[in-house]
Amino acid sequence: MSAAGRSVTILGVTGSVGRSTLDVIEQLRAQGIALPVEAVTAGANIAGLADACRRLKPRFAAIADPKLLAPAREALAGLGVEVGAGPAALEEAAARPADWVMAAIVGAAGIEPTM
Repeated sequence: MSAAGRSVTILGVTGSVGRSTLDVIEQLRAQGIALPVEAVTAGANIAGLADACRRLKPRFAAIADPKLLAPAREALAGLGVEVGAGPAALEEAAARPADWVMAAIVGAAGIEPTM
């Protein structure tokens, strides 16, 4: 099966598995394989989320901590990314239309969005 044109969501883009997934997507893109990213999420790492958004250009980004919505919006300003925060935003990211979802949220926090 070809990866070309398949869309991806990464739940937990700032952890080791999420960063590895980001690297694989960039490698495939460098080979000319289009992999649009629908959504990315992070726990509280706004800088990591912003870096992932600059590199992957997702349509939606969510930060798990609802208190971080304003700083996340500020960090992602100008990137053309819709931003959400809190558990509902994580679930929205997971529910958005994507062909593949990398569930890389650590522990019990990842159960709801993954389901």
